[in-house]
Amino acid sequence: MKPHGLLGVALVMALGCGPEAAKVVPVSGVVTLDGKPLSGATITFSPVAKPGETNAGDGSAGKTDANGQYTLATTRGLPGAQVGKHRVSIHLLGQQAGASDERRRGGPPVVNKVPARYNVDSQLTFDVTAPGPHTANFDLTSK
Repeated sequence: MKPHGLLGVALVMALGCGPEAAKVVPVSGVVTLDGKPLSGATITFSPVAKPGETNAGDGSAGKTDANGQYTLATTRGLPGAQVGKHRVSIHLLGQQAGASDERRRGGPPVVNKVPARYNVDSQLTFDVTAPGPHTANFDLTSK
């Protein structure tokens, strides 16, 4: 086999062993806020790197429907989330109404309608294990 052929085989083998080969299992659930379905929210699962590793792998996201239901898909378009521990964040952006309501460059100001403890300061986690599928429900409170 020619040297460039060996390099191609080695490259294919290496790609098969990296994060791309991480097991992905279906994850879905329901998000509520104060007992009511949270419609139009974005839920993200960000993998937590294992000790000594820097690449945690692909994250996943989904959007809630009118009933607060969501289904995750990875950043590569695979249905679900990769196996492992994930930090979860939930966002629902909306226009911020105020006394001045002035339009600024780039549009009106926005506010996250979900408390920061569920997104920028999130301590929410979820462990995705094989085999799946998993149901990950989140009952949030505004206070």
